[in-house]
Amino acid sequence: MQTTYGSSKVSLLKTQPVTTKDIPISKIKVINRMRKTDVNTVADIAQSINEVGQIHEITVCRKGDEYILICGNHRVEAMRLLKKEYIRARIRDDQKLINQLIEIEENLCARRNNSIEEAEAIILREQILIQLGRKAVVGNNQYTEEKITNDDLAKQLGYTRRTYQYKKSVANLHPEVKDLLGETKFANNMMDMHKLQKLPDHIQLEIANLLITEKAKTFRRAYVLAHLKFNQTNYPDDIQRTKDTLGLSKSVMHWERKKNKLNDICYYVSHNEDNRVNRMTGQFGTNEINNYTMLPEQSSWFVQYFSNEGDLVIDNFAGRGTNIIAAAYHNRRVIGYDLSPKNLQLIRTACLENTSIKEEDLTLHHSCGVEMVEYAEATDIADLMLLDPPYYGAEVYGNDDRDLCHIKDVAKFNARFKTCLINMKRLIKPSSFKDKVFKPIIIKCGSIRRGSRGLVEMKTEIEILAREVGLVLHDVIINELRSAFQSYNVGRSIENRYTIKSHESNLVFLKYED
Repeated sequence: MQTTYGSSKVSLLKTQPVTTKDIPISKIKVINRMRKTDVNTVADIAQSINEVGQIHEITVCRKGDEYILICGNHRVEAMRLLKKEYIRARIRDDQKLINQLIEIEENLCARRNNSIEEAEAIILREQILIQLGRKAVVGNNQYTEEKITNDDLAKQLGYTRRTYQYKKSVANLHPEVKDLLGETKFANNMMDMHKLQKLPDHIQLEIANLLITEKAKTFRRAYVLAHLKFNQTNYPDDIQRTKDTLGLSKSVMHWERKKNKLNDICYYVSHNEDNRVNRMTGQFGTNEINNYTMLPEQSSWFVQYFSNEGDLVIDNFAGRGTNIIAAAYHNRRVIGYDLSPKNLQLIRTACLENTSIKEEDLTLHHSCGVEMVEYAEATDIADLMLLDPPYYGAEVYGNDDRDLCHIKDVAKFNARFKTCLINMKRLIKPSSFKDKVFKPIIIKCGSIRRGSRGLVEMKTEIEILAREVGLVLHDVIINELRSAFQSYNVGRSIENRYTIKSHESNLVFLKYED
């Protein structure tokens, strides 16, 4: 058997004498066949032989006064069906590896295998050629040695290199999956089997069971059902790690407060006695309480989802420092702004004493987070800007006139905040949807009621302003609130026929260069 590969001629098999003659069918012994006999194929071949005679010889090797069948089992069975006594055969010497290789070659070239059988035949073929010293292996100089390469073997079968590799990959299926699907119609689809072998074992087995029990009629359906059952998708490593760490990224999120070190650090700042304020409630009058702060779990999620270790995170309105502490806790560099020196000192102490952040990586400005004058000449420095601005007088944090919390008029607030958006757009790094680079500005927005003037939604106002300065709304993430304070306003909400607001919106904006 001589095959031409590329520019060189490489003998697939070592030359050996071959004789052709008619031999008694009764003397042919069939053992250890790679493929099961298909009765329909036998019948078709028998009809062909009956009409035009035997066209192709079988191949055997002599062993004593018997002949061991190498290839042509269906032709032998067809001749027996026709009650023929003799069959024309090529007789070779008894060389086990070469005889096995001949059988494989015939089956592969005749396309008589499903994808699982073909994959195992290809693998076995390569192994035999290596044993015979005829195939190049890793480390060989494939260009100076006259040995067969995978490219050669692919060309012989009429496949591209990529298709050949895909076909080989099917051999990696879980052994039980091979047994379950090996004789089904599903094994005929090479691309489905290629896709299947890349999955974890338990997913492979689930898909196979769904198919053989007919709970799923198609491979695609079984694939979807199996992944739904195990809530798993075959993602790239970086995506899978993020999913495993942070869970599903949904448009409505609820973060539960956890007992952990990050929460303890944030508690040190948020529950400091000097940070308590007086607030009017509908049911209990004026009380001294802690101002609302972001949950550490929420800040932590945003920091991890939208930035990497070493990135620069900026918070224009530090407040009780939850965003800054979360960023420091997760090994980000931080810039923070606040008009309260007490807050800044508490935040600095909490970060430097309880996280691994270096002092040079923590910059806190007792200054206005709207103007950000310290970075008036800077551009494209921030990887993430995460902020919870005070809005429309909903909460009063101090006596500084520059503080946005004092601006109750919507138009005046918007004019002031537009300046903030312009500065943030200048400082945030550009994003690229094509390259999957996302450097967001994330703004937490709530709402406030103004009696007969209606409901003021900060989300709506900020969206309009951001669009005016050239930012693109990338996403909206709803934060579901379950605060005990909600119960204070039950009576008022029913009296005035509105609903208690149990959510906040987190707007995710990007700056694109194009």
